[in-house]
Amino acid sequence: MNWTQPKPPIQGIRYYDHVMCETPFGTAIIEWKGWKESDSYSLNIGNNYIGEVFDLDNAKKLAVDWLTEKHRELSILLGI
Repeated sequence: MNWTQPKPPIQGIRYYDHVMCETPFGTAIIEWKGWKESDSYSLNIGNNYIGEVFDLDNAKKLAVDWLTEKHRELSILLGI
């Protein structure tokens, strides 16, 4: 997956530090409060909240795991 470099908040658009990646299900966005010493990393793909974990690498892995599961479900549905 081609994630952007970490970006700071963008006034009126993104309220937290974040990275983004385009997927077939919409933009994947991982956000966290960069000013906190310890914070969770929240993952959204398209308009779906997927979950949160406690570091960026695991948030990216969560995205891969979620997309892999969606691929599996669609393959079963479509008989592929």
